[in-house]
Amino acid sequence: MSTKEKILDTALALFNTANTQAATTNHIAKAMGISPGNLHYHYKNREEIIRRLYEQMLSESTLLVQDLPKNIVELFEHQKVMSKLLWKYRFFHRELLFLLSRDPVLKERYIKDNIAHRERIRITFGNLAAHGDLNIPYDNILDQLTDTILLVLEFWNPMVETLGRAIDERCFEDATTHIRGAMRPYLTKQALNALKVFEDS
Repeated sequence: MSTKEKILDTALALFNTANTQAATTNHIAKAMGISPGNLHYHYKNREEIIRRLYEQMLSESTLLVQDLPKNIVELFEHQKVMSKLLWKYRFFHRELLFLLSRDPVLKERYIKDNIAHRERIRITFGNLAAHGDLNIPYDNILDQLTDTILLVLEFWNPMVETLGRAIDERCFEDATTHIRGAMRPYLTKQALNALKVFEDS
């Protein structure tokens, strides 16, 4: 593993354990046993490290349009993967609005990516409808479901904290359960049967 990769791994661990404000570049360098100058040779500042971690998270989570889930089982398989990634990079959504307010470069990139993410979610719901897994009882249901999913994915973490609950890996699994619940009234009998098999497996 290169020094640049070790810096990212160390920063991620510190950000997740404390927060991005408590973990300065000096703290990261000390945890690695390297000089601050060595760290700054690879990354100019903490914001650059956070941006790189964000890009790393995207590369691990983003699917190409042609690879988006085509049916209900593929969707929930993907959500299982996503819940693990949300846990792995939990600092990011825990501090999302703060991080965006501190870094205009990150904010501009995130908004662009989030608009694209929203469209991929909407396409996925279109795939499910085409496969016969999703009922479309009225015109704007796809937009409403899309925004519900996006809301849960982005703000589940702070919502849990405001209820006085600890953030652990289970809470991200609860998020996917919540998404299933929001979708369930619109699933066809075919999808419900497939979902039962998936949940029982």
